[in-house]
Amino acid sequence: MSEICKNCSAEILLNFCGNCGQKKAKRIDRTYIKDEIQYTVFHMNKGFLYSVKKILRAPGKTAREFLEGNRVNHYKPILLVFVVAGISAFLTNTLIHPDAIITQYFESHNVKTAFDMKSYNSFVYKYQAILMLASVPFMAFFTWLAFKKWGYNYCENVVITAYSLIYLQVLSILIVVPVQYFLKDNPELFMPISSGITFLLMICCFIWFYIDFYNNKSAGDVILRLFLLMAILVVLYIFLIIIGIVGVIAYSLLTGADLKTIFPAP
Repeated sequence: MSEICKNCSAEILLNFCGNCGQKKAKRIDRTYIKDEIQYTVFHMNKGFLYSVKKILRAPGKTAREFLEGNRVNHYKPILLVFVVAGISAFLTNTLIHPDAIITQYFESHNVKTAFDMKSYNSFVYKYQAILMLASVPFMAFFTWLAFKKWGYNYCENVVITAYSLIYLQVLSILIVVPVQYFLKDNPELFMPISSGITFLLMICCFIWFYIDFYNNKSAGDVILRLFLLMAILVVLYIFLIIIGIVGVIAYSLLTGADLKTIFPAP
């Protein structure tokens, strides 16, 4: 029996509207709620866990397959960045409280900074998922520059970058979070070991991801372009530092503020 689509007013002859794809409307009852719960659990199991397992086994290959059109079983990569980063932030803030550890470390070494480190770290860890998601388009721009001649446009690099960050975050949950948990009562070990493992993991993660993604290229060519990417980021970082210093000096000259109050001596 046909009916009129509640979304676009086209006639529905089968179970779904041929114009907009909406399913035939039915009254919300126990059966509807049961079906929704089953679909949600099934989708989470088949989409989220399926994608995570695929990424852990072959991160670059998984990203490449998604770009080539194999998408039906995969969780959306942009959303997955947010979900995985959110899980990481939840575990970190619930089990470890790194903002308090870092603050304790700075206070024990009598290190004075121009910023409130506790507030800064609290902000970073609290909004880690949002910050990670916001970094995707910027990182994608630089990966697009580094690998521009290898055929993927900027929008495709957004997806590639998303997968690389998912891979990094999942490995961080499996490796870094347990290490931080066991070292949380010892700031002297927590700071260098946690930072060292994070940095090493980041380097290895991105190298392996892009070698696996561009498996038709030599590993040497991939690593060379990653070093090019690193050089671009270092230059940008130095440029931003210079702008920041110039801005602070300009602010002090315009307001008459003492630079010693902005950059206190250690």
